[in-house]
Amino acid sequence: MSEILLELKDICKSYPDGSEKRVILDNVSLSVQAGEFAAVVGPSGSGKSTLLSVAGLLLSPDSGSILIAGKDVTGVSKKERTHIRRRQIGFVFQNHNLIPFLKTEDQLAFVQDKSLKDKIRTDDLLRELGIEKCRRQYPSKMSGGERQRAAIARAFVNDPDIIFADEPTASLDAERGRAVAEMIRAEVKRRGKAAVMVTHDTRILDLTDKVYRIENSRLVTER
Repeated sequence: MSEILLELKDICKSYPDGSEKRVILDNVSLSVQAGEFAAVVGPSGSGKSTLLSVAGLLLSPDSGSILIAGKDVTGVSKKERTHIRRRQIGFVFQNHNLIPFLKTEDQLAFVQDKSLKDKIRTDDLLRELGIEKCRRQYPSKMSGGERQRAAIARAFVNDPDIIFADEPTASLDAERGRAVAEMIRAEVKRRGKAAVMVTHDTRILDLTDKVYRIENSRLVTER
């Protein structure tokens, strides 16, 4: 059995809404193993991005536990959260979030943790993702698909345990969107990572190993 790299246990998260409290996540639990690509679907405002932010240590849950590679990281300090995100988590966003004045190779160098002995070589990532020619190009000179591939390379460059992808295909046409999802899947399988993708794009769900749906603040397994 593969190692469980991400585990959420009974996560609750709510926000004030006037004099009321709006529950976003209600006792949400899930686990993702090494080499597993999971998708979370649901309507806008259902809590998908909140779930990703909590799992990625960008938001703190009201209650519940977050385990990364078997270690409970729920109550760690802000400094330790930053350290964990840098070392063990990679993010792919809907709008690639590349720095406009950095070339592709510099985008990766900017986030790369130089102290890591097991970091992935930039050359290998760019070749695997088919953007070697973009190595010395600025984002403005790249296509939308190339920019999103560069964002995937940036997410994997520190060899993290977990990849979180927030609507990574939303700004792409069907063909390019599927290609991006295929690349995320290929890297997850090749490198034995866990990945969670939030998406509205039902056309790419066949590429995932598990599909969860958020309904009424709860997470249910679809497949």
